Amino acid sequence: MSEKISYRDMANINWKTGNETYENIQLGCLLKIADNIEKMAHNYTQLISERNRYKEWYEQERKTTHKLYRSISALRGVITKMKKKAGEGK
Repeated sequence: MSEKISYRDMANINWKTGNETYENIQLGCLLKIADNIEKMAHNYTQLISERNRYKEWYEQERKTTHKLYRSISALRGVITKMKKKAGEGK
């Protein structure tokens, strides 16, 4: 009984046995290449989405940092004004 082998698996077999044709081996190799390209494309899309997520986090933190910096500056101004008033009252 002949066991069916996929073209992808056939590309891994020692093709010098004569059981496989050159075209089938070539097709198996092309299918393996196509599978690997699909995996690379999937990994690429994951990297792009991860990069976008980090970029968004960076922008949010930058806005938060700027907001806090402005708040600190305003509070320093209030402290300075309060010190001046306290100095005038003496």
